Amino acid sequence: MLDKINWSIAIPVLLIVLASLLSSWLLREKPTMQRGERKAPPLTVDVALAEYGQFPLTVRALGKVSARELVELQPQVDGRVEWLNYDLGPGSTLKKGELLLRIEREPYELALQTARSTLAERRAELQQEQGQRKVAQEEFELLGDSLPDADQSLVLREPQLAAARARVDAAAAQLRLAERDLRLTSISAPFNALLVSRSVDIGDRVAPGTVMYTLAGADRFQIEVEVPASQLPQLNTPQAQVRIRGSQWPSGEFRQGRFVRVIPVLEEQGRLARVLVELDDPLGIENPSHPQLLLNDLARVEITGRAKGQQVRIPLTALQDGNQVWVVENGRIHIQPVEVSHFDGEYAILESGLRGGETLVTTRLTSVTENMPVRTAEEARSRPSGQPGSSALPEEKVSPRRSAPEDQGESSPPPLPEPSEKSRKAGTDGERG
Repeated sequence: MLDKINWSIAIPVLLIVLASLLSSWLLREKPTMQRGERKAPPLTVDVALAEYGQFPLTVRALGKVSARELVELQPQVDGRVEWLNYDLGPGSTLKKGELLLRIEREPYELALQTARSTLAERRAELQQEQGQRKVAQEEFELLGDSLPDADQSLVLREPQLAAARARVDAAAAQLRLAERDLRLTSISAPFNALLVSRSVDIGDRVAPGTVMYTLAGADRFQIEVEVPASQLPQLNTPQAQVRIRGSQWPSGEFRQGRFVRVIPVLEEQGRLARVLVELDDPLGIENPSHPQLLLNDLARVEITGRAKGQQVRIPLTALQDGNQVWVVENGRIHIQPVEVSHFDGEYAILESGLRGGETLVTTRLTSVTENMPVRTAEEARSRPSGQPGSSALPEEKVSPRRSAPEDQGESSPPPLPEPSEKSRKAGTDGERG
C-alpha cells in the first residue's frame, strides 16, 4: 500500500499539517509576563534601648532669690544727722562694722559728762556715810548697851549706808546708759551686707522708728522652691546636691548650693511642698570670678536626691501618649503600657512596664498597630541596596501562559516573534494574547 502513495505529494502535505499543529500549540502555550504582588516595604524607624539601673531623682524648679538677713536700719537715739558716707549708695557691699552715718554727738557727750559727775558725787556720799557708820559703831561699843536688832541697825546707820550704796549703783547705771547713747550716735553695718536703699541725708533729724537704710545679708542668699510632695523622701537627704543658675548667667553655668531644709507647709492651691536652699557668697565678694546672683532674681534650681532602687530609664522620645512605648521584637512592633515614676530632663523614669534592655521606637509615627512590621535605621544602613528587600519595587515573575482567550484585553503584552510564511497561510497571523 505504501508503494501506491505518492510521496512527492504526501510529504509536503504532512509537513504542512505538522507545522500547523506545532504553530497552534505554540500560540496556546506562549510565555506571558505577569507582575508579582506589590508589597509596601517595612517602615524604617530610629530606636533606643531601655536602661536598667539606679537613677537619682533630679528636680528642676524656679524660685525667687531672697536674703537670709534683711533689716531696716533705725536709730536708737534721736538727733540730727551730722555726717554720712556718701560713697556707700544702693548696691554697695559693706563689711561688718563699717560706719554709715553719725548723729550729732554733743548732747550725748554732755549727758555722759553729767553722768560721770553724778557718779563721783554719789561715791563721795557713800564714803562719807561709811565714815559716819564707823563712828556710830565705836560709840555703840563704848556704851556697851544691848539693844534689839532693829534699834541696833538704826544706831549703826545701816539704812543710811544702804541708801548711799544704792545711789552709787544708780549713778553707775546712768553713766553706762550715757556711754551707750553716745556710742549709738554712730550707725554701722551689723553684718556683711548689701546696701539696698538709703532714705536719709545730712541735716535730717532722726529718731527711733525712722528707717535710714535697708540692708540685706551678703554672706548667703536663700531660694525657696516648690516640688511635688511625693518626691520629698528622695530629696530630704544630707547627700542632696544643689545647683543654682541665675536668669542672667550664660547658658550652662551653675554654682553649687546647699540644701537647708524642707518647709513642712503645703502650698494651698497646687498642694506642692516647699524646700529651702542656700548659696554662699552670692555676690562673689570672696571669689570675684563667680557670677553674681541678684537679689529678687528668678533663679533655676536643680536638686539631685537619692535613687529609688533599681528602675528603668527611657528617652522621652520613646514615650508615646504619656503611658505606653513601642517595643520592637523580631521586626514587629509590640505596644507596651508603662507607668512613669518621674521625669528627669530628657528621660522618663518608669515605675513599671519594662525590665530594661528592650528596643524602643523613638520615631514619631502617625498610625501604629500591633505587630506592624518595621526595620531599624541601623538595619537599613547595613543592608546593601542589591539585597532583597532593599528596593521598594517588587520583582517581576515570568510564568507560562495556559490559555490565550483568558488573557484577551490585557494591556501592553510582550510582542511575539514574527510568524512564518506557513503560519500566515494557515490563518494564524496576528493572533495576540
